[in-house]
Amino acid sequence: MSAAESSSRARQEAESEAEAEPPQRRWVALVSIPVILASGDERARSMLAHATNVELDLHDPPQPSYLLLHPSIVGLKPVAQQPSVYILATDGSGSLVFRVTNHGSNGPDEDDVMYFCDAHARRAISMPALYPRDSVLLGDKLLCCSTATFQWFVKPLLTSATTRMRNPSADTGVVAHAGRLYWLALAYGVFVCDPFADTAHLRFLALPADCDLGEKPYRINRAYVAQCRRVAPSEGQLRYVEIRGLSYEAYVAPAVAPPPVHPTVWMWTLVDPEATEPWRFEYEAPFAEVWAHESYAAAGLPHGEVPHVALVDPDDHGIVYFFQGSKSKLFGLDVRARRVVSCEECSVRDDLKMKDWNSRPIVDAWEVPPPSPPCSELSSPSPQGSDELAPVAKRVIEILRLMSDTDDDDGGYATI
Repeated sequence: MSAAESSSRARQEAESEAEAEPPQRRWVALVSIPVILASGDERARSMLAHATNVELDLHDPPQPSYLLLHPSIVGLKPVAQQPSVYILATDGSGSLVFRVTNHGSNGPDEDDVMYFCDAHARRAISMPALYPRDSVLLGDKLLCCSTATFQWFVKPLLTSATTRMRNPSADTGVVAHAGRLYWLALAYGVFVCDPFADTAHLRFLALPADCDLGEKPYRINRAYVAQCRRVAPSEGQLRYVEIRGLSYEAYVAPAVAPPPVHPTVWMWTLVDPEATEPWRFEYEAPFAEVWAHESYAAAGLPHGEVPHVALVDPDDHGIVYFFQGSKSKLFGLDVRARRVVSCEECSVRDDLKMKDWNSRPIVDAWEVPPPSPPCSELSSPSPQGSDELAPVAKRVIEILRLMSDTDDDDGGYATI
């Protein structure tokens, strides 16, 4: 066989193998409540065999995906109230942080344990206890934990005298994007800083015009805000989505709330945090036109029922995903075309009363890391993390909390 024929044959074989392999998912709709496996589950036994303690159950969106945990992480007990687990943050490098809350614990240090998860190695290790726990006397600080040292440390945080300071009752999440942290107070704005600066400067960005819900956050139902508003990255920029025409009143139950008035979905893009007008309007679509589209009825979705915002497609800001609660469905909508592009059953409800101050929505987009090497090629995790954890992100990852001088029951922390 000639060299040319050999080269041609090798190329054909490589192309055949590439065609046989399924395409790598760009992202998944990751549920923030991990699944705790039973000790007798075959997947749990497989984890022990491979010296791992987490696994990923990934599916194409809008079908939900899950983080699976070995029961040894949470210490399941046959009688006592079981711990609750919630994902606090994810990273495109394959890193996750989740919190285990032990209900009825005797000591404050045992109430919450945070874990750093390396999705490549399929391992999670506990992080050091949060220190200091009480921030009231420390003023405005950033409390950080570096995976290079796996130790907590405090960084100074500057705030402007003209900044409209945080109100913890209005906080609805945190987003890390393009080297900055954005604390979301979706009733009126976002707070942004560069956590990697020697001295971080916290600045306030108001939401687009007519999106501020006013100066009385105690009258606003945080759950309603979280269901109707979302800030999320898509195509390299932060997008703000809002459903208009609904009430946010805290003391009005959904059953007796007034009907929506011409409900519409709107989107803006954060084009420049430094600009006087940082937001650019993208589009709006009346739900009446969405309901009238043939794709809506074909997906089995109910006419006249306003859905909840779930997430934004990271690769296409024109596609927004919504929860349809009465039908337990998650569907993708091409907003400009008013067309439903995908729809799947989703038993996860976004109105669950989870522990206060969770920083991540009940379901959110997670850009999936590249496939990991076989388990035999992976090294064991180390509490120090300098050799094993740093290569995952190719940089030092800081897990940050905003510490402010407030008198709320949470000690002034805004969750990561």
